[in-house]
Amino acid sequence: MLQIGQKIQLEIKNSNRNKTDIYLCTIIDETEESYIINYPVHKETLKTTFFNVGTYFSAVYVGEDDAIYRFPTKITSRKKAKIPSLYITKPNEEQWSRIQRREYVRVDATIDIAVHSVLQQFEPFTTTTLDISGGGVAILAPKEVELVLSEMVDIWMPLERKYQNKIHYAYAQAEIVTIRELNIRMNVVSLHFHSITQKDRQEIIRYCFDKEREKRLKERN
Repeated sequence: MLQIGQKIQLEIKNSNRNKTDIYLCTIIDETEESYIINYPVHKETLKTTFFNVGTYFSAVYVGEDDAIYRFPTKITSRKKAKIPSLYITKPNEEQWSRIQRREYVRVDATIDIAVHSVLQQFEPFTTTTLDISGGGVAILAPKEVELVLSEMVDIWMPLERKYQNKIHYAYAQAEIVTIRELNIRMNVVSLHFHSITQKDRQEIIRYCFDKEREKRLKERN
C-alpha cells in the first residue's frame, strides 16, 4: 500500500499526440477513500498542468520490493490551500496489478558510495547504501541535497570480495526512481542502474550472493 511521501506517476493517453503523457507527484496525505497529492508536474516539460475533476489516470509506482505496481484512479476533487492539492481515488484490491517482477536478489548492505550528478545539479556527496541488487541500490541522502525523480547520477562503490580479501570498485550510471522521507535529516533514495558494465553487475551479484551465504551461515550457528 502507498504511504505519505510516496512518489507516483500518473499516466494519461494524449490522443492529439498519440502518446502517453507522464506526470510526477507525491502523496501528501490520505483519507479513507482518497490519496491526496500535490499538483502533478509533466515529466518532460516539468510544467504543472491543470486537470478537471473526473479525469482518469493510470497510477504507477515502485514498491519496496522494487516491483512496479499500477492501478486506475481519477480526480474526485481539488483543494485550494497554501499547497494546492488533488484528491484521487484509492483502488480496491482487485485493481492493483504488479507489472514487473524483481529480477535480482536484493540484500541489506552498508557500503560507502559516492554520488555525482550527471548534469551537475548538485554538489557530489558520499553516503552509504541501505540495500543493493544487480538492478539498483537504495541509499541514504541528506535532505539538503536537492535530488529529483528521473535525474541521472554517477555512482562509485567499493565492493569487498570477502573470501578473496580484495576490493572491486564498481561504477554505474543510475536513475533516481523513488525518494521517501526517513527522518528530519535524511531521505531514502532508490537508484535504478541505467548503464553498467557486465563485469560490474556481476561483481554486485557476487557481492549479494556472498552476503546471502554469510546470512545463512549465521542463522545455522
